[in-house]
Amino acid sequence: MATILLVHGALADGSCWSEVIPPLQDVGHSVVAVQQPLSSIDDDVARVRAELEAVEEAVVLVGHSFGGVAITQAAHHMPHVSALVYVAAFAPDEGESVAGLTERAPKLPSAERFTVDEGGRFRLSRQDFPRFFCPDVDSVRARVLAAAQGPADAGRFDYRSGPPAWREHPTYYVVAGADQIVHPELQRWLAARMGAIVTTADGAGHAVMVSRPDVVTEVVLAAAAA
Repeated sequence: MATILLVHGALADGSCWSEVIPPLQDVGHSVVAVQQPLSSIDDDVARVRAELEAVEEAVVLVGHSFGGVAITQAAHHMPHVSALVYVAAFAPDEGESVAGLTERAPKLPSAERFTVDEGGRFRLSRQDFPRFFCPDVDSVRARVLAAAQGPADAGRFDYRSGPPAWREHPTYYVVAGADQIVHPELQRWLAARMGAIVTTADGAGHAVMVSRPDVVTEVVLAAAAA
């Protein structure tokens, strides 16, 4: 059995994996939903790496959205990582930023809806959050996700990545086919560049681990088995 570390992205917290955790545990895997500070990419990477260093057995790292940036950095030179799973996630190469990557696909309407507070942290309004982040999620659950969103530092869009762990480990990618936050075209391009094993959740929004937990779970289980 593997240890599976689930890494959320910006505008979220560890509870976004609540539908994925039980089926992974039911087959015997040890599961940790990493709670990231979202204060900077460096802080997020440090948190993930601390969790990695606390584990001795094989680890499957799963990252959603900006969590893909975190796992790409944290798993570098970590030989006990057996696989990386990207879920509608960014997967930068060395020297790349998320801001630069997003220019590879058409601009989404959601890009104009983020607000930045005086502390330099961005979020979506509680009205826009269900519309763009999780349009295919039950309305009650969507309101909960909006209320629990973790505002993140706006500087993470310009963060320049170091050597990518996806060049060192087997990779899997779950494409959210109707994503309104990370363009599906960009997701497919990132997956192809990594040579990842790709699974597409047709019609799924950005919070695919909430709306289609069965798809995400199957991919994580396949990564753990391999």
